[in-house]
Amino acid sequence: MNTNSRLTNSIKNISFGLIAQMIQMVLGFVSRTIFIKYLAVEYLGVNGLFSNILSLLSLTELGITTAILYSFYKPLAEKDERKLAALVNFFARIYHIIALIIALFGLGLLPFLNKIVENPPAGIEKNLSVIYLLFLFNTVSSYFLQYKLSLLHADQKSYVVSKNSIFVFILQNVLQILALVLFQNFILYLIIQSVMQLGGNLIISNKVNKLYPFLKKFKNETLEDEDKRKIYSNVKSVGIMKVSGLLVNSTDNIILNYFSGLAMVGLLSNYNLLIGLASGVIMQVFANIKGSIANITVTESHEKKIDTFNVVNFTNFWIYGWVSVGIIFLLNDFILIWIGPNFVLPISVVVALAVNFYMVGMQNAVWTFKTTFGIFKQGQYIVFFTAVINLILSFWLGSYYGLLGILTATAIARLVTNCWFDPYLVFKIALKLNPMEYFKKYLNYLFILAVALLLLFGINYFLGKTTLLVFILKIALSILIPNVIIYLFCKNTQEFKGLFVLLNAMIHKIKGKVVK
Repeated sequence: MNTNSRLTNSIKNISFGLIAQMIQMVLGFVSRTIFIKYLAVEYLGVNGLFSNILSLLSLTELGITTAILYSFYKPLAEKDERKLAALVNFFARIYHIIALIIALFGLGLLPFLNKIVENPPAGIEKNLSVIYLLFLFNTVSSYFLQYKLSLLHADQKSYVVSKNSIFVFILQNVLQILALVLFQNFILYLIIQSVMQLGGNLIISNKVNKLYPFLKKFKNETLEDEDKRKIYSNVKSVGIMKVSGLLVNSTDNIILNYFSGLAMVGLLSNYNLLIGLASGVIMQVFANIKGSIANITVTESHEKKIDTFNVVNFTNFWIYGWVSVGIIFLLNDFILIWIGPNFVLPISVVVALAVNFYMVGMQNAVWTFKTTFGIFKQGQYIVFFTAVINLILSFWLGSYYGLLGILTATAIARLVTNCWFDPYLVFKIALKLNPMEYFKKYLNYLFILAVALLLLFGINYFLGKTTLLVFILKIALSILIPNVIIYLFCKNTQEFKGLFVLLNAMIHKIKGKVVK
């Protein structure tokens, strides 16, 4: 088990996570560019649509992963090998059942594919079932070894997963690019993805067996009934939130396909790809410190927990706020230069995408502390109301305003529910503070971002038509101005000082390792 310090673990996890994500970002971008060049835009639509449908089928997972991570934290801190092995054995059986259920439900949708995808082009229509089955295989196969990945993440060893994913992703994308260039074959493209994903999972599974030999020693260990009851209770609570969350996050493409067709889904998928790449890089920072935060919640004082939350939340704002400003200021110009004016969406849509990105991103610190403190039952139905409001507003606003209406509906649904209620729970239950402290900072952060945006667009007024040189200048401005504004407004706050104390400690730790 892990014997390194929390700081060392965080440095390793973030470093390898960022390297992996940057490689995925570059190769993913190259792969998408070639995808657009060699295949019709409707293939992008099918890709986004089937991904959403299978995300909804994953409702059967019901938040097991979150419950696994929480269950691992205490026995890992106590180095209780017998308990850890029992948990792994228990979750392995659960995940195998989940994989079977998803497979059966997924196969049950086969007869209805022509209803879901209306009037597809001939090249897609004749292979629709095969394409869908490959997507289904990818989803189902991922569940067979998920519980082992969770053990690595909980033990602050996410870098092991990142190192493996670097190799697998490079090989997968090189092969997929060759398949597109040489054969223009979407099915071969998906087969390569399936084979590489399965192979990568098997490599990680073997690595976990070597890192945790006690899993073999206690392979028949079982959980006590009391532990099972606690897990079932947590799974029920998290499951309700999981179902509702998927209904919020995985229905936009389905509703958009209903109102506007596959071509519009394809256009949106390019924007979602780029925003997803940015989100993936950011999440490498926050996902890879989750194990360290969990360790703090188990072992440290209440004051340390409060200080940690404030620093993480401020870091969350700085990164997500800066990137959100960049999305609004740069994304349409990037699409224009990258693939041309026919793929550009209205600026109002870009703003709506950025708002949703920021709202979800700003929940990172809250959700991390919520799960590591085991706050599952309280507020378990709030995301259900988010989902209901989102679906009703999406159909209503979507019928009038199309894509913009659907994205606006999602933002409104989040704003009136979990955007305020989850922070309220964390402050009242975990941190035992007045939630108004959080909301005041949230509004202050919004004001800071508004100032940065006004300055950027004020300068943009004098830049003229978008060219490559102008775009490069705008990139420089989007890096400089938001960060300077954030620094000027926040440099005297405790959160700012705490963040830089932590960064200084990490730099010294890295320098020490380099010297050695």
